[in-house]
Amino acid sequence: MQYYLLVSAATVLFALQFLFNQKFEQERGNTLKSALEFTLYKSIVIVVMMLIISRFDITITPFSVILAVIYAVACILMTYFSMKAFAVANLSVYSVFSMLGGMLLPFLAGVGFYNEELTAFKIICCLLIVVSVLLNLRGGKQSKKAFLYYMAVFILNGSVGVISKVHQSSSLPHTDSTGFMLLTSAVSIIISAVWLLIQHKKIPVIKGKSLGFAAGYGIFNGVGNWLLLISLVNLPASVQYPLVTGGVMVFSTIISMIRKEKLSVNDYIAAAISFVASVLMAF
Repeated sequence: MQYYLLVSAATVLFALQFLFNQKFEQERGNTLKSALEFTLYKSIVIVVMMLIISRFDITITPFSVILAVIYAVACILMTYFSMKAFAVANLSVYSVFSMLGGMLLPFLAGVGFYNEELTAFKIICCLLIVVSVLLNLRGGKQSKKAFLYYMAVFILNGSVGVISKVHQSSSLPHTDSTGFMLLTSAVSIIISAVWLLIQHKKIPVIKGKSLGFAAGYGIFNGVGNWLLLISLVNLPASVQYPLVTGGVMVFSTIISMIRKEKLSVNDYIAAAISFVASVLMAF
């Protein structure tokens, strides 16, 4: 039960992290440059946190470094294609592809490659979450390029969960959850800094609110992913990631209600379905 509580805590953090992301974009814009700045500074915060949590005792192995590089590249490409999608695509459709990729690819990896049990119960829960996610679709004009960006986001967001599963389940020597979070963030720092230097000849220094928003996101995102890595050692991916997707939808709706944002009937129905599916998945 304790690992279900860790996943639940992570979903709350993921639902809250978007508030910091939204505020940062309002301060710095939604360009690729601002996305790289955001990645750089939030990754610095995560590295500092992981060093403190580990008491500066980190084990580094070649296997973990290789997967950390792949993980970081996937995250940065996800940021890039997200920015491209925001410019030409329907935001609600983008969110659907992102959430479904983050759920379905790790689910399939767990069942297909790690002999996780595929039960009718799991299938029903996943279908409920798919229905819940699709209820968030909104109409709107679509660009011809949009589908390519949707698929890129679907694959990249899902690949992050798959990479996490591969690392945590490997029989090869690898670092622990804290060390892997530190490595992925350190690689993100290097790639973002080099990219900014190549594109803009300098690394921008952000201050004030922008720095606070990046730091806040780093804390919530870093701790959330760290908790998922810990629970992934003991929970099947085919259980954990549907729980995350359903949980984020539920808590995001609750946060929107608290903030008195305008919600449609579909939003409430989607949250209710996600809640039921998440509760069922936990039993």
